[in-house]
Amino acid sequence: MARSTGVRRVTVFVEHFPPYLGSDRSVFELAKRAAARDVRVQFIATQPLRYLLGGRPDDWEYKKHWSRPPPQVHPNITAHYLLVGRRLEGLWKRSRIIALLITILLFTAYSIRPILRHNSDLIISAHATPLLGVVALLSARLTLRRLFMGCPDWMSAYAAGLLGTSMHSLGPMLLHVLETQLYKWSDRVFTVTHYLRRLLIHAGVPTDKIVVIPNGVDPHEFSPDVDTSTVRRRYHLEGLRVILFSGHLEEWAGVSLMYDLAARLDREYPDSRILLVGSGESIVELFDRLVSSNLGHMLIHAGLHPHEEMPKFTAAADVALCLFPDSPVAHAASPLKLFEYMAAGTAIVATSVSGTAEVLSSGGGILVPPGDGNALCEAVIRLCRDDELRSRLGAEARAIVERGYSWDHLADVFLRECVRVLRRTN
Repeated sequence: MARSTGVRRVTVFVEHFPPYLGSDRSVFELAKRAAARDVRVQFIATQPLRYLLGGRPDDWEYKKHWSRPPPQVHPNITAHYLLVGRRLEGLWKRSRIIALLITILLFTAYSIRPILRHNSDLIISAHATPLLGVVALLSARLTLRRLFMGCPDWMSAYAAGLLGTSMHSLGPMLLHVLETQLYKWSDRVFTVTHYLRRLLIHAGVPTDKIVVIPNGVDPHEFSPDVDTSTVRRRYHLEGLRVILFSGHLEEWAGVSLMYDLAARLDREYPDSRILLVGSGESIVELFDRLVSSNLGHMLIHAGLHPHEEMPKFTAAADVALCLFPDSPVAHAASPLKLFEYMAAGTAIVATSVSGTAEVLSSGGGILVPPGDGNALCEAVIRLCRDDELRSRLGAEARAIVERGYSWDHLADVFLRECVRVLRRTN
């Protein structure tokens, strides 16, 4: 397929290799399928901007990857790490603007030789951050390659949320200008939701430059047939109805709703448990509230697990939750866990934010208004009691994934779009 389409070699800029967050995982999965189609893929991983800004602790576990050669994941895939030295890392703590400019220049210089040696046809960037996106753009221009830029989320709105400020404050406004310009300067842009596509068009990115390639899943890896016996034994789930909540265990992800859900389930369906898989600062406060109300037994926290272990948890669940608030970031999101739930054939209760509703509007789950704890509880209890409805929704979800959200299918779309970038005339 690679030879017939003209895509032979690509360089992909990411923040994590192997993948750590959703945006890098989706590009990684697409690139891995491209490699299986005889495309030579080179990853260039920059140190994450959040790490350089102090958003990761010094003992962050992911750092172990930087002290060893990148893992070999496929014969057609190679990878390089771009790392700042100790002096430059110290400068990030004293003068971020100067450190960012120097890091951009160094990382761009370090990228040119690998791109030329790889003889890349095309440059792909996982997202448009002030570091990764700018380095990818400069590297593409200096090596005379076309750039295919990813838009996995609304970065400036996400940054405003992290800073606890509004989109109209100076930092997010400047970030929005840069983000928008990077998309305009790219040769083509791929977003994960139609909501994001509309945002980019509203910001002035040409309509014909944007394509929607949603997130997906490997339906062979995530499947109803996965053996869940070890998970059920380890967490004492035998004979219980399991409600799964995975991912970021934070207030913005709906963790506070778990208290009301635990109370309702304890009264109306006591043979059930809420299983939390992930990590976050809000989990301690939630447990304190539950224990003080004699509800601690209704919730099990399994902690953070590697991605390769998640199929056991999704298949062990009877109901899975995908909850987001009514916010710009949430409406733009396309959570990977949603597709993993669906591939496992698990009935889903999700908040009706735009990105999620795009996927579940034709079936596979029950949509509830964001922040409506009562509607969430009613939907979960209904699914716990109704075996036929739960089974039907799970089968619908699995069928939707198999029709249009498998990584194999999406890789075909992705490669066709890469060809369009190569053939695009200015």
